[in-house]
Amino acid sequence: EKNRLMNEALGEINGLYDALDRDLIEARGLQQSLVRERFRDFGSAKVSLLLRPCGHVGGDLVGFFPISKSMIGLFSIDVSGHGIASAMITARMASYFSGSTADQNIGLMCDENGKISARSASLVAARLNDILLSEMHTEHYLTMGLAVLNTQTGEMVMAQCGHPYSVIQRAAGKIELSGTGGLPIGLIPGAEWVDHTITLAPGDRILIASDGISECPDRNGNLLGDEGVIKLMRRNAHLSGNAFFETIMWDLTSFAGDKPFPDDISAVLLEYQGPSEAQ
Repeated sequence: EKNRLMNEALGEINGLYDALDRDLIEARGLQQSLVRERFRDFGSAKVSLLLRPCGHVGGDLVGFFPISKSMIGLFSIDVSGHGIASAMITARMASYFSGSTADQNIGLMCDENGKISARSASLVAARLNDILLSEMHTEHYLTMGLAVLNTQTGEMVMAQCGHPYSVIQRAAGKIELSGTGGLPIGLIPGAEWVDHTITLAPGDRILIASDGISECPDRNGNLLGDEGVIKLMRRNAHLSGNAFFETIMWDLTSFAGDKPFPDDISAVLLEYQGPSEAQ
């Protein structure tokens, strides 16, 4: 009788796990759909996106949004923790960057004449900080890299909010880290961030990635680190777009050995080509 009861209970538990697994698989598909485009060629610049959660769902989000004929917005977000709660916050964050008007996209603003322009990245961070603390009532926080690129001049204005430093690879091969640090979003009321400016020349590119890459561990628990990311950039300098990301994933898999990735992996790669004569 005890065996029968145990088998019945085990069957019920397995049924619940199967239902939960089906829900999580569907949730993964819905989360992946938040990144509608993985690549776009703007003519003056190419933008490629990488998003690989470590579980069914994750807390990372990447994307871009056109602002005007010569302005592009880019963002990379990493919500603390893993699983369903983090994924729900990323879905909320996606809604703030989804539209093309100022009332739909927190990265845009509209002047009295109705002209759309970019809101300062540091001000966007401050607004998201207020929303996370006053409206969402969660213990989770997030890191973010948010940038606005002028495709005509190559000037990029960016705010770093606890996110890893961006990696710039110049056309001549030199690689440098860029950023000011900054606090994560959702920790301290009234926190402030600063904008910093990066100037890209034709042939330069920049990688804005979550710490899932730099903090990827090898078999012995040693992290890849910033130097490891630089080596990957240098080794794959000849690759572009999605081919670059696919090779990066192969390299990370080889580095990690037989261990699964402990964190979500996401990144934005912007390859600046400079304005064409027609533009």
